[in-house]
Amino acid sequence: MSTIPESVMSLVNLYLKPLLVWFSNKLYADLVARAKDHLLVQLQATIDLTPIEEACADYHHLTGPGARPTHPVPRLTRALLVGYLYNWSLRQLELQIRYNLIVKWFVGYSVFDVGPDHCTLNRFEQWVCEHQRRSYFDQVLRQIDADFPEERNQPQIGDTYALQANAAKESLVRLIRHTCQCLLNALAAVDAAAGQSVTEKLDYAALFGSENEPSYYRMTGTERKQQLQTTVVNALQCAQGVRTQLAATGSRSADDRQEVVDWLDRLDKILADEVQIQRDTEGHITQVSRLPKDKRGSYRIGSATDPQATYRVHGKNKVDLGYNASVAATTNFIREIQVDTGAQPDAAAIPGLLAAQVEHHDICPSKFIYDAAAGKGKTHAAVQKATQGRTQLVAPIVSTNKKAKRFTPNDFTLSAEGTCLTCPNQKSSSTAYRSGDGRNFCFAASVCQGCSLWSDCRDPKANPEGIRHVFISDHRHLLEQAQAYNQTEAFKADMKLRPHVERVIAILVRHNGGRRARRRGKKKADFQAKMNATALNIKRWLRLLAERLHPLETAKAAPLPATV
Repeated sequence: MSTIPESVMSLVNLYLKPLLVWFSNKLYADLVARAKDHLLVQLQATIDLTPIEEACADYHHLTGPGARPTHPVPRLTRALLVGYLYNWSLRQLELQIRYNLIVKWFVGYSVFDVGPDHCTLNRFEQWVCEHQRRSYFDQVLRQIDADFPEERNQPQIGDTYALQANAAKESLVRLIRHTCQCLLNALAAVDAAAGQSVTEKLDYAALFGSENEPSYYRMTGTERKQQLQTTVVNALQCAQGVRTQLAATGSRSADDRQEVVDWLDRLDKILADEVQIQRDTEGHITQVSRLPKDKRGSYRIGSATDPQATYRVHGKNKVDLGYNASVAATTNFIREIQVDTGAQPDAAAIPGLLAAQVEHHDICPSKFIYDAAAGKGKTHAAVQKATQGRTQLVAPIVSTNKKAKRFTPNDFTLSAEGTCLTCPNQKSSSTAYRSGDGRNFCFAASVCQGCSLWSDCRDPKANPEGIRHVFISDHRHLLEQAQAYNQTEAFKADMKLRPHVERVIAILVRHNGGRRARRRGKKKADFQAKMNATALNIKRWLRLLAERLHPLETAKAAPLPATV
């Protein structure tokens, strides 16, 4: 093929390129004029992405030393936002930027440009997750507050939802084997010779199973027990071998060894949570058995593929391996969202949700409304501490008296000084000792002897000469205040706001990608949740702006899909 003369190429550059630029601009101008109701067209006229672009300016994707970025940060910033707005995968986003003119226009490419591929988008998203995890969420929320300042002062409602892990649940034997394999791989990455030394000393078939090992579902009960015991015994030998080699590689830095230590800790936790090991007098293992369900540990690891994901139990048939995502929202917007491992109790995240708002937005809601999971004195105290008493936690308090067959601590009266406790029969005691976050008051048998309420106060099986212990929480006064508020009409009005957070969560998980984690690890799951919430906030923001500008037209229009 003959080459184009240099003189011809100079003419092409002189006339054709400006013509293509003019054509692209003209096409976009006509397209945008005919698509004023499109989400991205409305967003372009509303949002200022400059703060996010500046926050991500340290990311440099260069084609070579000193070369200009092929895909500048402003374009990658917009591309990532579009992907979450429509809940597209990176491959889908790549194709949409390439062939969808509205998307290509919003991201910043001309009609004839080739957009970034999914690998480029992945590198940028990973960098943002690591270095600017809150930028999109915080910057969008600040602009929403500028348009709707009243939102900052609204009561907030909290709840949680399951973010399923990007990993499959593993059976116990499979989990132990997979964890051991990850442990050996981590050791080999630190010191290949050490990894080889441990592997050579292992009974590989006993630990990881032989090629002709029958399927678990074809085994008898005895065979399953034997498989578990063989696996556990060899897993312990593997862990001991790794510890010996790790001690011998003491010259390595702590960072190099940390991953090996992490996998050792995970293996120890799995065995401690799941199995009971019996040994003889010489320390040899004689029996390994599965612990009963009610004896297994908390925060149980369910998969070595994502060891930070644990089981979230919300009822008999509601068990998810993954993360517990906590939401703080007004009736319109998500004000804060964070992800914790699945086994974390719902109420444990409340102080963090409120503290994050104080730190990043200088907001402390007057009320934070929750369900009965937050109706404990410890939670009330944590909220008071996190907000310095500026936020009132509103939640139903579960009574402990309904099923009690004898007097409970609520039936006893604490003196104003907190030093003396009086029983329902006006017997008092000042003898107490610390126990956790409270005190145990002691009523001796001599004090209670002859009391007409003896059978209502003491367990009939208890020693008649024993001491009656009554635990009084340090947070009792907070619960009493909450209980008094819960009898008012204001409490009933607050609880009527609770369904709004259910609606927000439903839209978040059904239309904004909030149900299943795309990546593995708590940090990445937290970033995804914040981006999902950003997408929801943007759609609601645009809808409220449209209602403000054109209330009659908006009322007649059909509700937009995937919006609040």
